[in-house]
Amino acid sequence: MVDRHPLSPGGNTLVILDTCVLLPSRLSDVLFDLMLEGLYFAHWTTDVEAEFLRNWPQVHPDASKSGSKRLKAFQRATNNGHLIAGYDGTAFMSRVPARVHDNDRHLIAAALVMVNGLDEEDDPALHRVMVVSDNTKHLAVAETRTLGIEFIKAGAFVDRLFDAAPARVSQAIAKSLSDLTNPPYSKAQLVAALRLHGAMAAAEGLKQLAKQPERRSVSMTLLHMAELI
Repeated sequence: MVDRHPLSPGGNTLVILDTCVLLPSRLSDVLFDLMLEGLYFAHWTTDVEAEFLRNWPQVHPDASKSGSKRLKAFQRATNNGHLIAGYDGTAFMSRVPARVHDNDRHLIAAALVMVNGLDEEDDPALHRVMVVSDNTKHLAVAETRTLGIEFIKAGAFVDRLFDAAPARVSQAIAKSLSDLTNPPYSKAQLVAALRLHGAMAAAEGLKQLAKQPERRSVSMTLLHMAELI
């Protein structure tokens, strides 16, 4: 039997996506197609959404007004089941290690909400709570891991999924590539983008994909937005 979430055999992989991995367009395209392939569940906080909208114009000056459309597409991709509630309460914020940067405390508190929710599962040990962020230096990683939260950079996360389920990850990445038609995006460009974000194994896997007929997918609406880069 194939595990639905290969990083958590027999359970669920619950992932909190930080703003810094949502802002790069090609990286977030791949992350969401991996989610839509059913490899993990994506979540984030209202703080992440506010930070995303605040920083989008600086990261994408040529599409500065498209941040809200991009964010709405992220939300639709999760069927609006993405937001973590209650993380700003004292019960969770008080448990965040003091060394966590003030701007990132919401991520740890949100992860604690999810860890706390695992107590309702028959076997909590089967499930995994992860924070995917390229800004781990502000997250007091060593201290926070003792709370049952795993941290991983986006490229390493993609590669770990690739190692665990290469066929499914290759299918998801091929879908990302086939959807990028306006403007067209080549396989070489996507390989370069994966390498830029540290997903070396997945980049090599994409290089090995046999040429496939161009096809369109309807499941990831954000990739059809011609005005986004």
